[in-house]
Amino acid sequence: MNNLLNDPDFVQFCETASPLEMVERLTDGNIRGLEKIALGTLTNRKQLPADVVNVLLVYFFSAYANEVYDRNDLARLYDYWSSSYVYSFSKAQEMTEQNIDQVLSGLK
Repeated sequence: MNNLLNDPDFVQFCETASPLEMVERLTDGNIRGLEKIALGTLTNRKQLPADVVNVLLVYFFSAYANEVYDRNDLARLYDYWSSSYVYSFSKAQEMTEQNIDQVLSGLK
């Protein structure tokens, strides 16, 4: 995952892609209803910049792409990042170093 976030072309994509475009890329176009529901939970959340949201999506879908997951986990992570003041790309990269399973278990 962090290899993607160190790729200059991918970083540029993070700056311009919509969340749906990011998930399409991360799932190789295999967007299921579960992904649409999870993305829908972010629709009205406007606290984080777009590039940070895309890093969050990389973080989440690198762990859970093509798996069944709690559809609210993505929103929980978003809220956690927002409350942790993750407003820059570099801070978002730092957050991806955390163990996602441990983070989510602490948020439930």
